[in-house]
Amino acid sequence: MPTKHALGFGNGRIMEHEDGTAAYIKTGEFTQAFRVNIADVRGFSVTRHGKVMSRLLHVLGNGTTLASVEVNHGTSELIEKWFQRHPSFNSKATPTTITPTPRPAAAAPAPSALVADELRKLAELRNEGILTSEEFDAQKAKLLGR
Repeated sequence: MPTKHALGFGNGRIMEHEDGTAAYIKTGEFTQAFRVNIADVRGFSVTRHGKVMSRLLHVLGNGTTLASVEVNHGTSELIEKWFQRHPSFNSKATPTTITPTPRPAAAAPAPSALVADELRKLAELRNEGILTSEEFDAQKAKLLGR
């Protein structure tokens, strides 16, 4: 036998079934507006509808919309709260584990590239008159390991 959960005056009711599903029935109606497996529900989306005090509630599953229903303003929050408090809500969700991806170490420049860069810098200093030719040659010999 389903369990009735009233959502308050004018907001309808939720019928919880033994098979793990829940159905929403609007006030004054006898048919289900939607019936979904509680464990499949991941979240909700609410959009404005054409009528003034009306909203369109979307019951969301894993990458899909499980159901959409027009509800009174404020009812969508009550339905969402009921589902979120249910122990089966979102229980089929796959846990998201974020594993950091190791970044490859930046390739160290080849030793010859470093030596060439240093030689260019020394040559610039010599050309600017900051180093003498003898100082340049001494530093060059050091870099080249001579």
